[in-house]
Amino acid sequence: MISVVAYKIAIIVLVAGLLGASGTAVFYHDQQGTQISKAADLNTQIGSLQSQIDSLNSQISKLNAQISQLQTLNNQLGGNNSQLITQIKQLGDQLSQYQYQVSQLEAQVASLNKIIGLQNSRVIANTVCIFSDCPTGNGGNIVGNRVFIDLGQILYSGYVRVSWTGAHVSFTEQVFDVNVTTPIGGSGVYSVPVSANATGNAWFTGYDCSPVPAGTFCPPVTYSATYWY
Repeated sequence: MISVVAYKIAIIVLVAGLLGASGTAVFYHDQQGTQISKAADLNTQIGSLQSQIDSLNSQISKLNAQISQLQTLNNQLGGNNSQLITQIKQLGDQLSQYQYQVSQLEAQVASLNKIIGLQNSRVIANTVCIFSDCPTGNGGNIVGNRVFIDLGQILYSGYVRVSWTGAHVSFTEQVFDVNVTTPIGGSGVYSVPVSANATGNAWFTGYDCSPVPAGTFCPPVTYSATYWY
């Protein structure tokens, strides 16, 4: 597994390399070490689930063979042998149970494969206005040039895809004790890395702000964000 120190160094190098990047650049670090570690852990779970599926499918094949033999025998005896019919029904019920268990396990495998491939997502915000003077009145802030964003639970390493339009801002996440910050821009689309259970605060910082008697006025910004994992 990638060490905390190595991960911090990777984040610092990433930030340093993008200090001069334009507002349209893709800000993304794939966390290769962390992602490989996560994939290895999940592949172990998938391997265990697949073994259970294989075992159940083997039992299903045996049950099908037994049911077929009993049906053949029952037909040879006239098709009305109550004992054989009861056995066939019992085996059929057991077969249905095994088939249901297989379908449940296969669904778990598919879910884990999606996580490995970063195919799952959760919308954090959709066209939300922040800072002062928002047309909808939600998110006004006149006491400073920062607006904190609730990312929700980050259970798996991945990235946050964030975009905005409006005034000049930057977006920052705290990963471990390193602040990962995008370039400043009046608009932007960025993919910012997150780490499982190690991503803290996230916020927008405004740069077109001006002092007012109540504190600080920052022009509105509309943003959207999605967590991919």
